[in-house]
Amino acid sequence: MEIDIFSNLLDYKKYFADQLILSSTFLGLLMTASIFILQSGFSSFEHSRIMFLKYYVRLTKFLFLLLGYNIIISSIFLYTNFNQNVVYYTHILFSIFFIKYFLDFYSHKGYITTLYTRKFNPYKNRIRKYIRYITNLGLIQVFIILIFIAIIVVYPLLLGQSGKFTERQGFISTVIAFAFCVVSLIRIIPEYFSLSEHEYKQKENNELSKEIETDISHELSILKDILIKNGRAELESKIKFKQLNGEILSQLSEKKDEAFFVITIWAKTTDVTQIVREIEKYSFDFFRELIDVNVDVNSFVLSYFIKINQIENSKTYFVRAKRVELESLFSKNSNPETFIESIKNKLIDELFRNV
Repeated sequence: MEIDIFSNLLDYKKYFADQLILSSTFLGLLMTASIFILQSGFSSFEHSRIMFLKYYVRLTKFLFLLLGYNIIISSIFLYTNFNQNVVYYTHILFSIFFIKYFLDFYSHKGYITTLYTRKFNPYKNRIRKYIRYITNLGLIQVFIILIFIAIIVVYPLLLGQSGKFTERQGFISTVIAFAFCVVSLIRIIPEYFSLSEHEYKQKENNELSKEIETDISHELSILKDILIKNGRAELESKIKFKQLNGEILSQLSEKKDEAFFVITIWAKTTDVTQIVREIEKYSFDFFRELIDVNVDVNSFVLSYFIKINQIENSKTYFVRAKRVELESLFSKNSNPETFIESIKNKLIDELFRNV
């Protein structure tokens, strides 16, 4: 089976000369980006600065190695008379360092993923802990990591004889390494903002108001206006709640440092199971809508007062969740009942607990 998917190239000298220039240019760009990120790019990070700095150090480490490899291989074929055995062992040496730096990066990425999700790492042994962080990224990510290693390290070796590394193999290996660097460099800035979002979502609303001078009351007003425009008419006046043959009114408190909704339901039905299921569905839909609104509010509360026919006192159903928790739960749950069960902070009236 033909595994060489690259077109034939006759003038390898010209290619290596061009590759030397391109890799050197990208090396300069990478150094500039790294200096910016390491010196001032994380000045806005308050709680996780060292962790995210390590993330970028490990990322740039293997990118520097790839570009350095391209420069060295191109220089060997252009300016030396080394035999193919020397180039072969140069590639093997590069492969050892690349695999180490590459896995270091993904192990640290897995550490961040573990920290910001419900995944865990029970191991004390350093090697097992190291591997567990990588596997915490998920099976698809682990598969992609293995594919990258196979393409960059193993594939060029399969195209030649054992112990030898030809110009053709040098051409293929440097093309792959350069393409990998280009893709990684393009992702650096989006990755930076993604990490900034991780940090941002962990902060309480009172922290946000102090650090970025956010007027929470103004943000809540914007939130309310957007929800009304999206069809949440119960925020303006009492409306029918057909599922419970009753009515519903929702009020957003303006004196809180979070989005605190006081929701009153008048239910004519006395079927407790139906009431609970409808509250779960309403909460599920409401939370999903809340996290899709781009305002500087990270904590949401749905505080229900349910007035049921033939029951004298109102019954309560209280749910509080942060944006990051909700996003994590939505990625795993599509059923309102299991979704609400997974929320940590809730207080439910005894009447509803065993439903």
